[in-house]
Formats: sequence, structure tokens, C-alpha cells
Amino acid sequence: MGKLIDSAVAHFNSKEIRQLRVDEWDCTLYSKNLSLSEKSKWLKRANGDGTDYLVYAVIYGVTDEKGENVFDIGDKTKLKEHVDPEVVSMVANFVLDLSAKDESEREKN
Repeated sequence: MGKLIDSAVAHFNSKEIRQLRVDEWDCTLYSKNLSLSEKSKWLKRANGDGTDYLVYAVIYGVTDEKGENVFDIGDKTKLKEHVDPEVVSMVANFVLDLSAKDESEREKN
């Protein structure tokens, strides 16, 4: 029997790119599955600011269908001050995969 870590890595690598239709922005956004390392970088960069953490999730976690980022760090202020916070939160929760109601639903993704 192989090592458990090999099974864990294989599971993570097999997860599909996720997509979210955002009617408010008339687009479909995509997000890869994030590692703890990526989430940790955003958390450190946010320096304890939960709003910044959500904005970094949007900036660095949202892509187009080709996997290209659709936002950059220059969009941070606009995302924080001039974009509907409910939509930003929804998109950030999608990126962070916080929308699943329970573990069984998460496993479907």
C-alpha cells in the first residue's frame, strides 16, 4: 500500500477547476482549488484585515476560462470601495470554497 500522502496529493490534483456565474457582472468566473500555502500568503498579506483577505482572494484567485487572472493588485481599491460588497464577498467565498454547506457537498467539487 502506498503512502497516505500520495493519495492526498492525488486527490487534490484531480479536483476540477470550478466556475461561478456572476449575473451582476454578466460573466462566468473560474477558480482553481487552492492550497493552504496560497491561502496563507493572502492572509499574511492582509495583515489581519478580513476585508483585505477577501479582496486578495478575488484578485489572486479568480481567472478566466483560460486560467488567466482577471484582476490585478491595481484593482484592490476599486474592489474595496466601488464594487458591491455582497458580490465581492460572494466571489471571494467561491474562491475560498466557503459556499459548500457541508463536507459531502465539498467533495462533489
